[in-house]
Amino acid sequence: MRFSAQSLAVAAACIIAGGVLMSNANLGSAVRARAAPKVAVFRRPQAASRGLGRMQPSAQITGLQHVGTTNWMVPQVLPKVYVYDHCPFCVRVRMIYGLKGIRHDLIWLQNDDKQTPMSMHPQQKKVLPIVDDGGRILIESLDIVKAVDEDPRYGSPILRPATGRKDIDEWVKSTKALMAGLSRPRYVMTYLPEFAFQSAKDAFILNHPIDKSKFSKGDPGIFEEYREALMRSDEMISAVNEKIREVEDMIYSPDHVSPGGLSYDDITFFARFRGFTLIKGVQFGPKLVQYLENMSAKTEVLIEYVYLYTSIYI
Repeated sequence: MRFSAQSLAVAAACIIAGGVLMSNANLGSAVRARAAPKVAVFRRPQAASRGLGRMQPSAQITGLQHVGTTNWMVPQVLPKVYVYDHCPFCVRVRMIYGLKGIRHDLIWLQNDDKQTPMSMHPQQKKVLPIVDDGGRILIESLDIVKAVDEDPRYGSPILRPATGRKDIDEWVKSTKALMAGLSRPRYVMTYLPEFAFQSAKDAFILNHPIDKSKFSKGDPGIFEEYREALMRSDEMISAVNEKIREVEDMIYSPDHVSPGGLSYDDITFFARFRGFTLIKGVQFGPKLVQYLENMSAKTEVLIEYVYLYTSIYI
C-alpha cells in the first residue's frame, strides 16, 4: 500500500485535532521551533515483492487453512500477540509471524496497563512481547521467534542461525545514547496505539529516563529532560548521520543483512533500525532504505507507520 499526500494530510489533520502532543513537558513548543515537515521518503514496495517467506501449507497440516492472496495460514485458534508498536523486541516477534504468513491476533496494550501483562507473565512482570498460543504462554522475543519458526504446524524453519557479527552490535552500542535522546521523546508525540492516553505517555516517560546517570525512574525531572532532548535534536541528528554512513557496508543485500540468507541477524537488525524512520533529518543510505522497505513488505511490519500516527514528521 502507498499513502498519498492527501491521505497523509488528512491523517495529520485528524491527529492534530485530537491533541496528541504531550502536555506535561510542553514538548510541542520544542518541536514547533524546528523546520516544517517534509513528505515521507519511505515507500512500500509493490505487492508482487511480498512473497519471500510465505509458506504454502500442505493439506496434512491440521488446523490450518489457506486464505487470501498473501497465502496466510490460519490456525484453528489464533495466537494472541501482545505488543507495543515502538518496541523493537515486539517487532522481532511480529516479523516471524509475517515472514511465515501466520494469521494472528495483534493486540496493542496501553503503556500504563500493568495488569494485563503481569497476569500472563510467569514471573508477573510488566514486559512485552507476550504470546498466548492457545493457552501456552511464550515470553522473551528471540525465544518466541525460535518457537514459532520451528513449530511443525507452520512448515520448516526459514531462519538461519545468527552469524555472531560484531560490527552491527558495536554500531548499535555506539549510537545507543543518541537513539534514546532522539526516539524516546518522539514516541510519546506520535499516536502510536500504546500512547492513546496521556496517562500512558506519562508512564512511559517516567519509566524511561534518557540518561540513567542523572535521573532514576519516576523522577519528574525526566519530563524536562525530554523537552531539552528535543531542543538538541539538530546536534544529535548530525551525529547520527555521521555514524549511519557506516551501515551501508554492513548490508549484504536487500533480502538479508548477512551472507547466506535470511537469519536471526535480520530479526534483530530490522527491529532496531525501524525506529530511526521516526526521526526527521536522518539521512539513510540507499542500501539501508532498500533493505528497510523490502523487509517491511515481507514482514508486514510498517516503517511508514509514523507518517500516519504523528501530527508532524519530527
